[in-house]
Amino acid sequence: MENINYDATLLNLKNLLSQSVGQATNKLQKTGVVFSAGIDSTVIAFLAKKFCNVCAYTVGTCKGEDIIFARKFEKLNILDTKITEITEGDVENEKGNILKILNNNNIPVTKLNLSTAVPLYFASKKAYRDGIKVMLSGQGADEIFGGYVRYLKMNEYQRIIAMKNDINLAYKDNLNRDIAMCAFNKISLKFPYMDKNFSDYAMNIPMKFKIYEVKNDQYPDDFGETIDIVDGKKFIRKFILRKLGREASVPEFIVKRKKKAMQYGSMSEKIIEKILKKHSIQIKF
Repeated sequence: MENINYDATLLNLKNLLSQSVGQATNKLQKTGVVFSAGIDSTVIAFLAKKFCNVCAYTVGTCKGEDIIFARKFEKLNILDTKITEITEGDVENEKGNILKILNNNNIPVTKLNLSTAVPLYFASKKAYRDGIKVMLSGQGADEIFGGYVRYLKMNEYQRIIAMKNDINLAYKDNLNRDIAMCAFNKISLKFPYMDKNFSDYAMNIPMKFKIYEVKNDQYPDDFGETIDIVDGKKFIRKFILRKLGREASVPEFIVKRKKKAMQYGSMSEKIIEKILKKHSIQIKF
């Protein structure tokens, strides 16, 4: 890896993302973070601590990986973590509101949208009760830094095209849903990774800084446990973002945590599947 260019790129990314977070938290004494305890949301939470008090809201079942990791922060007392454990009954009680929000905002009622909406809905509901008015989200990092497994099956040109496409469709595919869930609970949701200055710069850095291909079993920076193997090749997704996390003092147990989408980390998808089956509800997949 080209050390001079790489180090300069890492510094620029950190500075630009800090600026984006600073703008999102401007004049706020306290902000919330939609916190899955993954690298994306943890970087945002740690950068935001420089500007205001931060409350990190994690939602999931008691056995969900997101809550297991969030409790590590709670134990270490390095982040004000607000954990909401949910059950099938909790989601049943709120499913009317969740469906109403999706329908009123012309968002397709799919298993993915329902599963992803659940953590956002419960996190913003708790944040509003705590007096939070603005929450930050780590959405956009996967599209910018190569977080999806499907990117690993592509060549570099295909990745560039796919990632640009995904960024262009981010609001339509994901962010409008998240905004709507939070808005229902009177929370304004912001996306620091999607800030134009940051995303324009980040989208144009070399692909090898984002998706690092491991060769000859040379695991850089002790990231071996984050490895994905696809078609016999080994990759580290969101490589430079993990490095940025270290620069922002994010704990190693998060820097090295493998990606798990919110619906799986929170286990909300399993809850939604049970509810759909119980009520014999047919939806698009």
